[in-house]
Amino acid sequence: MPSTTTATGIPAHAFADPFTRRLLGRTASTTAQLEERLGTRLRLRLIDQRLVVPDPPAQEAHLVRRTELRTPEGLVVSRNLVLGRLPEQQELTEIVTGLTEPLGRALAAHGITEHRTPLGVSLSRWPDGTTAVRRRYLLRIGQEAPLYVLELFNPAVVPATPADSTPDDTTPADTTPADTSRWAA
Repeated sequence: MPSTTTATGIPAHAFADPFTRRLLGRTASTTAQLEERLGTRLRLRLIDQRLVVPDPPAQEAHLVRRTELRTPEGLVVSRNLVLGRLPEQQELTEIVTGLTEPLGRALAAHGITEHRTPLGVSLSRWPDGTTAVRRRYLLRIGQEAPLYVLELFNPAVVPATPADSTPDDTTPADTTPADTSRWAA
């Protein structure tokens, strides 16, 4: 039986495309795997980044960060959401809130190790309405509080076709909470 790193939802081996299976079955850098597939260096586009103060404000403010990974030609490869407390170490805060480099690449460039704890894989909708793969995990950087990461992948790059169907399968997709259509450029 194939192994999977997902905690809930769809196991990696349930997808027809070998790259989709590899991407979902590994906890290595998403950016590096996407760059290898596309043969190009991806760019970060910051969509929104802010601190949200809980109500009542007895807790610390939390980061809400929405980004896209894009090819140099402008193709959106993934849409990402990062939530959590800012790291206590200033260097890590600067990396996590950086405006130019994808998070995994920035951590690696600084020699900082990370650990990803998969939470699950599901289906959602890409802005054009096609079925897309969505992955959730906790990102642990040193002794800092984990960050929640949600990635939604462009189905032209990370096909969502189930292993037991044809490419024009119309599997119903979950559209909550990752409806990112308002992020369209």
